[in-house]
Amino acid sequence: MRILSLGHRLMHPNIDNHNIFNAPAILDYEAIVIDVAATAQAIHNAVSSQEAFQTHADVPVANGESIDGVTGIADTLRRRHDELTRALERGAAVIVFTDRPGQISGVAGYQGLDRYFFLPAPTGMAWDSITLRGGEGSTLAVTDPAHPTVDLMETYRRSLLYRAYFNDRAPGFAGNARVIGRSEGGAPIAVEFSVLNGRVIFLPTPQESGVRWLIQSESDAIIVAFNELLQRSDEAAPSWVVRTPLPGLEDLEREQGLRIAAASHAEDELAEARSNLRDHAVLRDVLWRTGDHGLSPSVIACAQQLGFTSKESPEGDPILLDGDDELHLVVAGSEEAVDMAPHYRLRTRLDTIIERSSKPARGLIVANGQRLTRPEERKRETTESLRVAAESVGYAVITARDLFAAASATLDGLDELTQAAIRTRLRTTDGVVTLNDLLGTEDAPEAATEEAPAAKLDSENGHGPADETEDAEVATEPVASDS
Repeated sequence: MRILSLGHRLMHPNIDNHNIFNAPAILDYEAIVIDVAATAQAIHNAVSSQEAFQTHADVPVANGESIDGVTGIADTLRRRHDELTRALERGAAVIVFTDRPGQISGVAGYQGLDRYFFLPAPTGMAWDSITLRGGEGSTLAVTDPAHPTVDLMETYRRSLLYRAYFNDRAPGFAGNARVIGRSEGGAPIAVEFSVLNGRVIFLPTPQESGVRWLIQSESDAIIVAFNELLQRSDEAAPSWVVRTPLPGLEDLEREQGLRIAAASHAEDELAEARSNLRDHAVLRDVLWRTGDHGLSPSVIACAQQLGFTSKESPEGDPILLDGDDELHLVVAGSEEAVDMAPHYRLRTRLDTIIERSSKPARGLIVANGQRLTRPEERKRETTESLRVAAESVGYAVITARDLFAAASATLDGLDELTQAAIRTRLRTTDGVVTLNDLLGTEDAPEAATEEAPAAKLDSENGHGPADETEDAEVATEPVASDS
């Protein structure tokens, strides 16, 4: 916990000493000290140009409007009010060393500025001359000895000089104030208020702030007070504490170390189990996913189960590898039969490869037709046009259902020779690939493909396959089969 002190010099590694102008953003602190008299004096010196001030970002402060390279005093003070309000909304604790109420004059663009401008008040109250009254005295009678600031006031009690007291008859005082200390005459001079979600504690002032005999003890007491106010315990133990023997402590420390090691090992095993489950479950996604981002990962995972490896082309397209042989992969899913869309994508890729390298290339389409239907109930997973195009151009088509069946059989112990035969069939078949003979499953239903309307129309007119298939055949004549 760091403490921001404005105008009240303290000495501790955790305390940041600043003035109202050069302080960092007040809202970043939850423990704040503000000396009202010192703050008012800094503003007076800035207005009268008796002292030059800069912001925390080294921007000069001037009594006028904010322009490039200069910030106005009025804008800075308004910002401080907003920052302190935000800090209290977050539950900050603010210790205020009080001073007489009064106006601050001469700030351009900020009329009606008073010494307590920075501090919001409880609903129905104001820090004005009705609530706060000027007055001097040097006596203190503690009325709430359990309050965390009592020890702080005790550090300067023999050199105390309060400069203001509260009017306990002011509107709202009785319902909002917790009186900590009074003067000998009964005037409240140490009082806490709940403001927004935070706490504001007004304390009487030392006669001389920052003197050598006081500063260290006051600083230490402020650290303790804020820890209690914010219910913290940030103080580090002295180095000798860890060397002080305590029966049974070493055994408990050893047991803790073993438990930590066991927990770390268990976390690693859990992470590995989750990864294995995720990698395994993704195979099943091939039955219902669609699109490159949805379907491709599960298709590649199934292919890897069958002994393929994978890589990407320079354009980022997936490629399956069986030794040195490459299969350029295109996936497609549909709630009906998969049509010619993946054909056009694959054909474009293969044509580009031929133009670039003058070498033939093989392709594979994985079609997840009727993807929302149970696999065993699927009847028409690809169109007739896609089958004819694959046979004409020279690439393989396999349904996602058959690919999943092969991957599942591999997990169930399918031998290496059969896996190699499946890979060979996918690399060499021109048309739709079936694996029933290799997997020992029943034949696929006869109506496994759906004849495309274009193909039906051509057949009725006495023509061959659709023009799109003929185009595909002509466009890829140079493609040679590996078989």
